[in-house]
Amino acid sequence: MRVRGPAASEVQIATLFSGISAGTEMNVYRGNAPQWQMRRDPSTKLFSRAGTPDWSYPLTYGYANVGRVIEKGDDVSSPSVGDVVFSYTAHQSVVVTPAESTVVLPPEIDPKVGVLNANLNTALNGVLDARPSLGDVVVVSGLGVLGLLVTQLVHRAGAGLVIGVDRVLFRRERARRLGADVVIEPSQGVAERVRSLTQNRGADIVIEVSGAPPALNEAVRTVGFGGRVIALSWYGGTFESLNLAGEFHHNRPRIVSSQVGSVNPDLGPLWDTTRRQELVSRLLTQVELTSMFTHEFPIGRAPEAYAAVDQGVDGLIQCVLTYSE
Repeated sequence: MRVRGPAASEVQIATLFSGISAGTEMNVYRGNAPQWQMRRDPSTKLFSRAGTPDWSYPLTYGYANVGRVIEKGDDVSSPSVGDVVFSYTAHQSVVVTPAESTVVLPPEIDPKVGVLNANLNTALNGVLDARPSLGDVVVVSGLGVLGLLVTQLVHRAGAGLVIGVDRVLFRRERARRLGADVVIEPSQGVAERVRSLTQNRGADIVIEVSGAPPALNEAVRTVGFGGRVIALSWYGGTFESLNLAGEFHHNRPRIVSSQVGSVNPDLGPLWDTTRRQELVSRLLTQVELTSMFTHEFPIGRAPEAYAAVDQGVDGLIQCVLTYSE
């Protein structure tokens, strides 16, 4: 199929790499996203089952595309032809998108690393919502791509004790190398272990990244009186197991939904998504990203790639699709 040329304000991009998200994209892949059954009203921002759902098959999806600009519209000054850019576009060999929505990647990084621009925005947004103070005890629950990025960021932000939680041994070991002071296997009793490390205070902040409903319950148990739980995940399915009768009621934790589409309003008018992206572009050259990439598949083997992510094959952190330039 021939891809149309760019309009005056658009660019055409030949894809080099695209990343498969183990969180959001798997919710879509598995049919757990609410858009498969419901429609979100743009004015009320409420989901309802009235009318036609937002999504139906076949669905073109993906939002972590890195490629080279091969053509640009007459009104585009940046990016230039030949620039390597990130765009929130789907898994396909050639994409056309508004020039203003692209991010020119730092020339000193491996283009593949740019796939994590989206994840790094999400991780940074969670840390901006958490607002850790110097010396805080911060628990990061779930040590996939986002959790490992959050671990690095809260360490850089001055957390006094960073505790990583994950059931997978190699992820816990990776978190230790990236800034976690302590790692915990969930069956050890996270809330109890954190109390033992903090003179029974509990954590100041728990950033929940796993997307597992039981982990959100444990995050509520783990945080101390008046502490903050940052729900960074897009939870799929339902929450019959959610327990608000015990620690939630008595310890007054604050649960904050962190969604990448906007920045913490408590930061005030000086912060917006443009400023956040400026910081992310610098962080792409400063935090450890290369070790996140564990699996690659050419685009022609995309079904195998999705199956690997869906099944959580051994050693997988970030899976990318590759394209011939």
